[in-house]
Amino acid sequence: MFALLADLLTFSRLVAAAILVWLGLQGPETFSTAILVAVLAWFTDQLDGWAARRATTPTRLAPYDFSIDTTLYAGTLAYLALAGFLPALPVLGFAALAAAVWLATRRKAVAVLCLRLVDLACAVVLFTHRPLIGWAIVGWLAVLAVVYRRRLAERVPRWLGELARLAGVR
Repeated sequence: MFALLADLLTFSRLVAAAILVWLGLQGPETFSTAILVAVLAWFTDQLDGWAARRATTPTRLAPYDFSIDTTLYAGTLAYLALAGFLPALPVLGFAALAAAVWLATRRKAVAVLCLRLVDLACAVVLFTHRPLIGWAIVGWLAVLAVVYRRRLAERVPRWLGELARLAGVR
């Protein structure tokens, strides 16, 4: 049962990505709804991990979790461009460059770096247009950082180390 729940929560992020693209086509007046969709989608990421760890059988979508998360990022970036919060041409250029760099390296650390740049763009737009919601999300992220401090203490240095190795820094 927990495996099915985890898979449904993971799949819901694909649905959220499609909804974000659709909302982007509706224009900037959908910004509050888009924020709600994105926050709920990222909340499902926390819940699916919880459910997957409690499952007695492997989840079917676990091997695709990162790809699905990346699809949600693509939907978010598409929303920001389609709704007019970011200029479309630079967004397309960034997406093409990120894809090319990832294809050249095939390293998750590179993909994560690109995703952090999308996070930064989202933060700038959010704090420009809805700063109170931005601070609420910062608070939520602080709580998650405390809850997942061991995971962060392990993964962040490993990610930075892999980036340093790829850049030839010792």
